[in-house]
Amino acid sequence: MLARRIIAVTPDKAFGKQLTVALKAAGGSVDTHLTLDELGHGELQAALLVLHLDGAMTGAAQLLIPRLTGETRAIAILPRSNLSAVVDIMQSSDRVAGMMVAEDFDMKLLSAMATRVLAGDIFGLEKHVPWGAQIHSYLVGDYQEKSLCIAQVSEFAETMSVRRKYRESIEQCLDEMLMNALYDAPVDEQGRQIFSEIPTKTRISLRVEQKVVVQYACDGKQFVIGVRDAFGTLERDTVLRYLHKCLHSEQQIDRKTGGAGLGLYLITNSSTGVYFNVLPGVATEAVCTFDLESPKLQIQTLGFFVEKIDAAGRLASGPSRRLPAGASHPVERRMPVAASSRSLVLTSGLALAVVAALGLVVFAAWPRIVGVARTAVHIHTVPPGAAIEVEGRSVGTATGGTLAVRDLEVGRAYPVVARLEGYEPKQAVIQPQEGDNPVTLELRAIAATVAIDSAPTGAAVEIDGKPAGTTPLLVKTLAPGSSATLTFRKPGFHDAVARLAVPGPGRETTLIQPLSVSEELARVRLVSDPPGAQVVQNGQIVPGVVAPCELLVEAGKTTHFMLTMPHKIPAMLAPLTPPRGADDIELSGKLVDGTTLHLRANVEARFRVAGAPHCQDVAAPFDCVVAPGQHLVDLVVAQAPRIARTVAVKQKDLEVKFELGYVEASGGKLVQIGQGAAARRATFETGTRRVMITGGEDGPHPATVVVRPGTTTIVN
Repeated sequence: MLARRIIAVTPDKAFGKQLTVALKAAGGSVDTHLTLDELGHGELQAALLVLHLDGAMTGAAQLLIPRLTGETRAIAILPRSNLSAVVDIMQSSDRVAGMMVAEDFDMKLLSAMATRVLAGDIFGLEKHVPWGAQIHSYLVGDYQEKSLCIAQVSEFAETMSVRRKYRESIEQCLDEMLMNALYDAPVDEQGRQIFSEIPTKTRISLRVEQKVVVQYACDGKQFVIGVRDAFGTLERDTVLRYLHKCLHSEQQIDRKTGGAGLGLYLITNSSTGVYFNVLPGVATEAVCTFDLESPKLQIQTLGFFVEKIDAAGRLASGPSRRLPAGASHPVERRMPVAASSRSLVLTSGLALAVVAALGLVVFAAWPRIVGVARTAVHIHTVPPGAAIEVEGRSVGTATGGTLAVRDLEVGRAYPVVARLEGYEPKQAVIQPQEGDNPVTLELRAIAATVAIDSAPTGAAVEIDGKPAGTTPLLVKTLAPGSSATLTFRKPGFHDAVARLAVPGPGRETTLIQPLSVSEELARVRLVSDPPGAQVVQNGQIVPGVVAPCELLVEAGKTTHFMLTMPHKIPAMLAPLTPPRGADDIELSGKLVDGTTLHLRANVEARFRVAGAPHCQDVAAPFDCVVAPGQHLVDLVVAQAPRIARTVAVKQKDLEVKFELGYVEASGGKLVQIGQGAAARRATFETGTRRVMITGGEDGPHPATVVVRPGTTTIVN
């Protein structure tokens, strides 16, 4: 079991249990350690080392990876997504095969990655999707087929209800992977890049002999794309060097012809998982995964793996060899058979084979001797004006609706493609016969895209009287070249009607409809310095609104606004009485740093802070932010004399606490509480009452309480 031993290191005991389960699923015998001391010193012998680089283990990679022996590989797990840290750790040692993040940790992803490292069986999209998810394939040999492939994958993603922002990332990654596979991967017999010295404009017009295989699948939660070339020239150092350059260099883009650095960087920033699988000299497969439930696409897994088994599933025993040009399957080689008594029979068989071969040569050359019948095909396109290609070669444009293509062999099959901007390419196979050969190719228009919005946004939209949604919205259901009437409705604003001219097939347009405020209301724009202040309207916080913002207020009625922000003195804005339908009012306020008074009392009371209009008649407890200096704080209690205290406010937050005591007094009786000076007076009803005595920082003041008919005199 030594060869399958897995060492897992993590400072988190609960996370360690997850690692153990995931790694056992990969077929390993797992030893989990919570500290580096548990591993002792000296060499570490295992098939795989998994490091959770968090907390006390942040620097464990530099200590443990140099202790690995043989073919041991490592997988590092970071606390959260950080592409720069991923590249740095993978560059530090060739033993680091892959990286993951602990945030939103998925045990299945770790099991799959560990299986690739241990078993070496890495190619194929079936290793990334759950059982039962259908995998689709597409062959790409040139730039035009690349565009068709991207369109087909995007259409499939839309069919699977993949949101637009994810579809754009999928299209971008697929485009970059195909450009790399078509024009960066191909090499000649000496290993030199075929297209390295060919300009990009010329390069995209060429066609490669060995096509690129594209696979894609979606299970509703994850979208996966794989692109495989037939050269196997991608190197681990190349990938990491390009990523490091784009992350840290001022000149990020590799400007030379054939550079793929920026493409790799864009791929890692547009997907949640990126894997490079290589069988040197035979094939390179790049796989991108997209978590459709993640609010933001950011790299969570990155790996570079090398195939260790051959097509039969056995461990590869030697270096792979490039297949002969044009071969689509491994060539079988057999040992020569020793001479025997059947040599005469074999000689006769060879003679017959020679005769048959001569017959085939004559048969193949016969058309050249007697000539091949040729004819013309009249291709009619709907709509007219499509460019026609026959066998990948441009033969003209059906300007008037029909193009005559001449000198075609009778009985031979020809692939034909009609292309017109704004329409999906139409493909067909024609087999000309003697006489007229009319062919009609009807192209399907690509839906026009209309982006609709309103100012302000959030208006309900009707298109030709039918509800279409709330702005902003994207509409692809309108007939290209048609027109439509749009109605916008939003509470507090006048209805607006707009006439829309739908663009032609495949084109896009944007309509932004301004809305005017209703006469009963006015629109005010609030701006804070610094931005991000909460808005208080007439003493109430407006939920979910921060400045800068726009609000509707009732016209002709005075409205008070205040801008607040933690640890800053609130800005009291001038009272606003807007006219009817006003739409251009702006109020601004500057918030400066202050000191917080934590106002507290042991009875139900209200506070007033002199010189702080935002702290008047506020219920206790309350936090009041004021400028440094002397401030008079009043405590207002029902049926009690004024209670006030002057506090000196400095830079540090201050707690101002009022403690009030009580005495029991019976009518006509003298109650002695203590002695003191300075008199305070209050009037109460005759009888036994609880009379409050002002308390200070050292407790209640000494007081004498006398209750007489009509008055009670409190002497401090």
